[in-house]
Amino acid sequence: MHVHNNKGFTLVEVMIAAYILLIGICGTLLFYVNSLNSSQFAWDSTVATTHAQYILEEMQNETDLSSIISTDWDAWAKTQNLNTLPGESFQVLYADPSANPLAIQIIDQWQRKNSPNKISLATILTR
Repeated sequence: MHVHNNKGFTLVEVMIAAYILLIGICGTLLFYVNSLNSSQFAWDSTVATTHAQYILEEMQNETDLSSIISTDWDAWAKTQNLNTLPGESFQVLYADPSANPLAIQIIDQWQRKNSPNKISLATILTR
């Protein structure tokens, strides 16, 4: 009587193990890429918020509301090198430019990897 004592793996077992390993590696890489993208967006949002806050602080230094309204804040931000994000621009909106207190909204927009992003800060100033 002859007993076969085969040790080792069949080709099918090796292929199944390789497939499972490949799925695990792909999942890990996808998680890593998503983490990098999330980290980049968080960094960009922090920088954009800081830039918008800087503009709001400069507005608070103005002596009257008319000088706030008459200033081109996007151009001012560029002179202060606040446009460090890709394609960064600022839009300042006033609910009613003649009102006192003045309701102000600053929108900071930028583009990263062909994806538009923006943050918005709002405040009310009075003189």
